[in-house]
Amino acid sequence: MKWVEGKWDSEFWRSLYTDSEKKFPYDTEAYGDSLGIEWGAIIGEDIALPMAYKRVMGFKSGYLPFGIQQWGPIGKSANKSGEIFKALDQFPGFFKKVDICFHRPKDWDVKKENWHFKNFRLQRFSLIPNYEVILSNDYEKVYNGFSTQAKRNLKSSSKYELTMFEYDTPDTLIREFSERQALRYSVSKIFIDTIRQTMYHLLHIGKGAVWTVYGPGNRFQAGVFIAFSGNRMTLLFSAVSDEGRESNAMTHLINELILFGCGRWEILDFEGSKEEGLARYYSSFGAQLSPYIRYQRWAIL
Repeated sequence: MKWVEGKWDSEFWRSLYTDSEKKFPYDTEAYGDSLGIEWGAIIGEDIALPMAYKRVMGFKSGYLPFGIQQWGPIGKSANKSGEIFKALDQFPGFFKKVDICFHRPKDWDVKKENWHFKNFRLQRFSLIPNYEVILSNDYEKVYNGFSTQAKRNLKSSSKYELTMFEYDTPDTLIREFSERQALRYSVSKIFIDTIRQTMYHLLHIGKGAVWTVYGPGNRFQAGVFIAFSGNRMTLLFSAVSDEGRESNAMTHLINELILFGCGRWEILDFEGSKEEGLARYYSSFGAQLSPYIRYQRWAIL
């Protein structure tokens, strides 16, 4: 394994992505390139672990860019903790700081989650919560996993005149989010610009969709951007109005996504579930905790 900065064969990257058990939208080469960042990867025969990098106060720093929740690894060996540890050890020492997130392998069993030293490097691993709905061919089976409150909210939404649209643009979501939610969640302009870029990239390659809900008077109530990859649908971005909260428009919209996804995909991934309130809301649809890994490292030498 070795660190490579963008000099791999694109077909090789595609084959690693194809061989991956977990296929996230962020893991394609084109998605990384669409962010307009400098990035490389630890490359092995059957694994690649990507990382963005930049210079901070004269030193190279590895980081997770905006627009990505968890990045890699990909390849046949991507679901093996031992191979991931080998890859992490190969990050060059000139990266004085590394702070990244990656997919959790099936056999993950790290005993040391506090800061500890390894090879003159101070490092730690931590689990970041995320929630996923396991879809099936039978919508009723998924619906039965909804909480009582979710079922009540869904029933309540049917009393409003809600209309679904599938032809809005990402700019509609960004405008509504910026007007109603941006201050609440303290999102930066860089994040907004990046997420806009990634949404249009996914639309362009046919791997994304904008779904919105409108109420009486053609007033926006709720909207989501969904990314499609492998066997999963990923909720990449969302916005809701005050009217939409009252009408439970987002519950209505997510239920429609689940209806659409059953029999087509296996997983609905509620990307970005770190907020406690969001976690509770997503779990009300029967979503299961599926954490990913945050890795932080300071190089002493």
